[in-house]
Amino acid sequence: MARKAKKSTENIATVVAPTVETTAPATPKLIVAQRKFNRWYVYFKGVAPKDNVGCGCKTAKSAMRYMHLLKARYGATISQNIYERLQFEAAREEA
Repeated sequence: MARKAKKSTENIATVVAPTVETTAPATPKLIVAQRKFNRWYVYFKGVAPKDNVGCGCKTAKSAMRYMHLLKARYGATISQNIYERLQFEAAREEA
């Protein structure tokens, strides 16, 4: 009757095997905003609608807050042009 190998030797064989990463690195998503129907729609550019996490914000200031939330949650990049436009609109709304 053959003797079974120890568990530790079986684990060493599986740990030593080289692993290859087959998934492509995730590209950072771009956060943009668009003015539609008297609201600011903040969403990811280039993402399918079913996977997108968009939101309709009433003011430009709340749209900027939502952009920062998405950046913190998903590690996305904020579009600089859109962000500057939102800053201008937020200053205009407060005046």
